[in-house]
Amino acid sequence: MEDPTTTAMNLTYAGTLVIGVVMFVGVAAAFVITLLLAGLGRLIATLGMALFGRRAGAPRVPKISPKLKPARKEPQISPEWAAAVERADARARARAEAAAAPEVTVSVRELPAAGHPERKAS
Repeated sequence: MEDPTTTAMNLTYAGTLVIGVVMFVGVAAAFVITLLLAGLGRLIATLGMALFGRRAGAPRVPKISPKLKPARKEPQISPEWAAAVERADARARARAEAAAAPEVTVSVRELPAAGHPERKAS
């Protein structure tokens, strides 16, 4: 005679496998249905654009309202602001010149002669 726990374990294992297979098939079917709906939607959109005269990829031309004012070409800056900017630029240039490393000059006479590092050129 078979042990009842073994039979129950076998049925539980088989039930788990069946549920897993059913879930896999269900997810695969949902994925396929999603792809089909997306393709159908794209087909309908393409047909709609073809029927109503707008080609795919054609740029849209915005309508310009006559009430709109043209944009200014150059920004309007007050003279006080321009003077303040000029003073700030001058201070920045002075700081950059003060922070710059001093120029180093080396005379050719101080360098050793070519080929003889211990002898100086005359």
